[in-house]
Amino acid sequence: MRLRVLGIMTVLIGCVGGVRAEAAEHFVGAGAHYWRTVDDLADSGFTVEDDGLAYLVSYQYRPEGLFSFEVDVEYFDKGFGGSDTETISPQGYLVFGHGWYAAIGAGVVYSSGLEDEVSDPFYAAKVGLEMALIPRVHLDVNANYRFDAWQQLGDANTDTITLGAVVRFRL
Repeated sequence: MRLRVLGIMTVLIGCVGGVRAEAAEHFVGAGAHYWRTVDDLADSGFTVEDDGLAYLVSYQYRPEGLFSFEVDVEYFDKGFGGSDTETISPQGYLVFGHGWYAAIGAGVVYSSGLEDEVSDPFYAAKVGLEMALIPRVHLDVNANYRFDAWQQLGDANTDTITLGAVVRFRL
């Protein structure tokens, strides 16, 4: 499973190589992601936070065309996923569209307070709207869905859809 995610990320990064550098735009930003724990996890006896706010840093590479690449790192306070320490989650996305967009990606969760320290990879899908507030500053508001297997994408449960917002600056 981890090799599959690594392979996907390698292919996505490799796609960037054929794009003219002068045509690309780079964005960096920071934001927040409001999450909620799935009820079944808490009912299984885990001591977890029910909901919270994760903070994130984000980088987007936008070559010419309808797709771009995004890398995010989220920071969760103690208690996320049953961890007794802080948690980080690096993620990578392939984004389709500008303005209104859809994205697919993958990531992992890391915490020294988790049993194996690094989780199995998860997949993610998100839709959102990114708009320019002023010429070099953009606001991205999005809805996110994370899942463990591709078959779960078609059966999205509204209890596990989370909301995020990121302010990005064009370099």
